[in-house]
Amino acid sequence: MKCCGKEVKRKLEQGPVDHEIDVKCKIYENGRVGAGPETLRQLPAFSEREIEKETGLHRTTIRRFRHGGAVTRKTYEKIVHFLAVHMKNSTS
Repeated sequence: MKCCGKEVKRKLEQGPVDHEIDVKCKIYENGRVGAGPETLRQLPAFSEREIEKETGLHRTTIRRFRHGGAVTRKTYEKIVHFLAVHMKNSTS
């Protein structure tokens, strides 16, 4: 999620894009990602087993993420996609 070159210039000139505002996260130097407060607020609505079944992630990884731990970007994207699908379904 680090930007370089043209991306940085565009962000400085135009501001953030809509899809970048939806999900906030912490990015660590080692490439790992931590959940933002909004993402952490949405997670308690789902059980670890439910998330595990739909994302293919192990429950210990999900538990670490729920408690504010850092995970890889790929894992983060799986969880955010899961939340996006379920939040879209709950509003429809």
